[in-house]
Amino acid sequence: MRNIENAFYIGNNRAMISLGPLTDKKYCPYSCAFCYVKSGFEKYIKLKIDDILVFLEKNREKYDIIYISGDTDSFAPPRTEKAIELIQRISENIDVDITFTTRTIFNEENLNKLKKINDFMKSKNHKLIACISISRLYSASFLEPYPIPAPLDRITMLKKLKENGLNTILATRPFLPIIKPEEYIEIIKKSKKYVDAVLGEIWYADQKLINDVCKNNDIRNINFIDKTMDFDNNNKIWKCYEAKEIVEEVTKYCKDNKILFFMRSHPAIEYIRNNY
Repeated sequence: MRNIENAFYIGNNRAMISLGPLTDKKYCPYSCAFCYVKSGFEKYIKLKIDDILVFLEKNREKYDIIYISGDTDSFAPPRTEKAIELIQRISENIDVDITFTTRTIFNEENLNKLKKINDFMKSKNHKLIACISISRLYSASFLEPYPIPAPLDRITMLKKLKENGLNTILATRPFLPIIKPEEYIEIIKKSKKYVDAVLGEIWYADQKLINDVCKNNDIRNINFIDKTMDFDNNNKIWKCYEAKEIVEEVTKYCKDNKILFFMRSHPAIEYIRNNY
């Protein structure tokens, strides 16, 4: 059980934070079928923004970038405005780069707020990096049930964020054994004009999660390896799908089209921080 001293994960010069569980019974406004938080990921603590800032200040020497990520989509309704306030408060109080990950759709008012925060951060020589997750395009709709916005709407969101001056990343993650490589490539093809980099990632799961996601699909020949996470301090041994065929085809497409592709967020974000 986390406590206020280790409310969030800090490692590899990153502070990974969130607004914590939505309620006592629901950790996230969205219910992605493949989400590892359902299966042993230790959830973060729900804190007020002031207390999050205290935590960050107390641990300031341990990180040089903040990820608003981790255990929940902090930007999904009904907490969109609060998550944007969190970015704003961090930018005003801590000299640091910030990246956030979401599947939500920002309205024009919130896009304007993000633009102002980004302009302010740029004036202090810092970066605000928006990462939009799109794990499927036209198949397996049960993976991202309502109210998760449609994939094409999220691609439009990438376009608007880029037009507002933010650095942007498309996260086609996790790679799943029930989605064909061509579908991931199609997502990238539709998004490539609006992103600075593309992410993939292996899928961390357990047997129940595998059964829930891969229902009605023959995965007897799919290889899962046992592995721990290096971006959280839980001790669970996860069943991981490395998606070698998908990685190979996506890598080739991105190389042929001069698109930056990474299988982990850290090198992608470090590249953007150092080159944009």
